[in-house]
Amino acid sequence: MEPLFVNEFERTFDTEKELYRYLHLTSPSAVICLVILGVVIAADLVMCLTIGLVYANLAVFAMAVIVLFVLLLRYYTAIQAAKSRFAEDTNNRGTITITASLDSEDLISESSDREEATLVPYSELKRLFVTKSFYMLQTEAKMVYVFRKGCFTVGKEEDFLPYVQQIIDRNKRKKSV
Repeated sequence: MEPLFVNEFERTFDTEKELYRYLHLTSPSAVICLVILGVVIAADLVMCLTIGLVYANLAVFAMAVIVLFVLLLRYYTAIQAAKSRFAEDTNNRGTITITASLDSEDLISESSDREEATLVPYSELKRLFVTKSFYMLQTEAKMVYVFRKGCFTVGKEEDFLPYVQQIIDRNKRKKSV
């Protein structure tokens, strides 16, 4: 089949860092959690200074700081694991050539570190998120396929986002029926 969109780029560890930064720190759910945590810490400090009950409020403050520490530790360990996995995938070369394309029925992902292309039917596409440099498509199986902004060789980049969003919306409607 004739591809509608083709995106080719050199994947480096920066791709993984951007993905994990989005998932752990800047996704809407992560931002909401961090804001709530910040409000709890600020409110607790204000209560310590104005009302008293220092020991009770400090316990809440300590718990909030511990939760924040755990969130940041999870991010750091995820990045370290991704770094090791990426080094292993690239045999310490540091880059992989990715060619991702969409035809009328499937997402096709080809990579210089794999012998065969990965074929993902549109029906498995679940979520699209946009980062500073990438469009990232997540499947039902939690796999993420990356399209780098500015690297489309076939199809117009401005048409890509609406096309993919239409597929994801259609999949959501099918699941809700």
